[in-house]
Amino acid sequence: MMIIPLSILCLLGICLGLLVFASPGKPSTQLGASAEVPGGLASISGVIPLEKDNWRPPASADAMDVAPMEGAHRVRIVVQFTALDPDGMSIDSSGFVVDGLGTGEPRPLWAETTEEKIDQGEFAVATLVFELPDRAVELVLENDSGYRLSLGTTHHTGGP
Repeated sequence: MMIIPLSILCLLGICLGLLVFASPGKPSTQLGASAEVPGGLASISGVIPLEKDNWRPPASADAMDVAPMEGAHRVRIVVQFTALDPDGMSIDSSGFVVDGLGTGEPRPLWAETTEEKIDQGEFAVATLVFELPDRAVELVLENDSGYRLSLGTTHHTGGP
């Protein structure tokens, strides 16, 4: 007779745990899809691990001259912006962070934008390099304006 109340208590505990720990985080736009941002649209057109293509920034960057920390890898994130607002759109690549479980919200090691101000109908590309933990998950590129673009999982090296 004691088994039924105990099983009900366990079932309630499991349901409560799922509600607390499986609650969705802030929404983000899927990798490759366009997100509405102040003044237009933004989408990630590439998340490329640097160890796969040996890309280097065109200008010297002190942070890029040292090897990544143990248990981390570097990725180049390419973001395309399109201005839709009649007043155009401003792009500030310094306001980006990568958010996710196990990241610590790193800022770019290196960033470059083709244009900082674009007119309606024009586009610009921002290239950002981040150092990310190998085991970080649910990664999104987030801007000071609050929009979030998912990075997907293809950049993960897996780690030991």
